[in-house]
Amino acid sequence: MTTRTARFALLTTIAAGALVLSACGGSSSSDTSSASPIGGGSAACDQATLEGLSQEAATAAGSTWVSFKSVECVDGWALVFGITKTGDIEQTTAFAYQAEGPNWALKQQDVICGDGPDDGIPASLKDQLCALR
Repeated sequence: MTTRTARFALLTTIAAGALVLSACGGSSSSDTSSASPIGGGSAACDQATLEGLSQEAATAAGSTWVSFKSVECVDGWALVFGITKTGDIEQTTAFAYQAEGPNWALKQQDVICGDGPDDGIPASLKDQLCALR
């Protein structure tokens, strides 16, 4: 094995190791003042995370995210209110999430507020969510 080949192999191994470590690692920030685990999962109830998820959900639904209003977390559920815009119409929009381990899963308002089972969302959050229908 030539020196050049050995260096390439070493650099490739180091790069692959770094990718594996970065994929497994989480945030190294120790600032948890605004994040608190809730319910049975370890999903953090913090504005930045939930607002980001809600922005993505609004975009996927064909709306534009205008601004954040509030977030409330109860027993493994989060309810985020924001202002969205569709065409020329701005409106208050709610997004419901359920903690699944360290992640938040978006739940459909029509399912929660429909006649079927509501996945166990706390009544206080369900009432707020369904009031916007």
